Amino acid sequence: GLYTVAGTSTAMLLQLGIAVLILTSLISFRAQDLNLIRWLGIAYLCYLGIKRWRNAEAESSTETAPRRQYQSAFAEGFFVSLINPTTMAFFVAFFPQFLSTDGSLWNQLLLMSAVFWLLALPFDITYALLAGRMAKALQSPTGILVRNRCSGTVILAAALWLAITKV
Repeated sequence: GLYTVAGTSTAMLLQLGIAVLILTSLISFRAQDLNLIRWLGIAYLCYLGIKRWRNAEAESSTETAPRRQYQSAFAEGFFVSLINPTTMAFFVAFFPQFLSTDGSLWNQLLLMSAVFWLLALPFDITYALLAGRMAKALQSPTGILVRNRCSGTVILAAALWLAITKV
C-alpha cells in the first residue's frame, strides 16, 4: 500500500502542475470568471458526492489480491493516478474556489498545490496503513456501503460549505 501511495503522490505532483498551467493559461481571472468556475466546481463536487453515495454495490472482489513487487505497486499507483481524469478535473474545479483577484494567480496556485500535496500525502499513508489492517471489513458489502456513504457525505458537505462560503 505504501508503494502505491508513493506512486499516486508522485503522479499527483504532475497533476497539480498541469492544473496550475491550465488555470493560469485558459482564463483571465476576473471576478465573474472566478464565480462561474466556483459554481461549476460546486456542481462537480455534488455530482461526485451523489455518485459515491448511490454506489452501494460491491466494487471489488472479496478475493485477496496476489502480492505484487514493490516497483509494480509504485508503477501501478503512478499510472492509474496520472491518467485519472477525475483527479485533474477535481483540481481544476476546486482550486478556483480559493483564488483572489487581488494577488498573483501563479503564486496562489503554487501555494495551494504545495499545501494540498503536503496534506494529502500523510492522509494517504494513514489510509493505506489502516486499509491494510481493515481489509476484510472494508471489502464486505456492508463495509463498501458504509465507506461509500461516508465519502459521499464528506464530498457533499464540502460542496455545501463552498456554496455558502465566499472565500
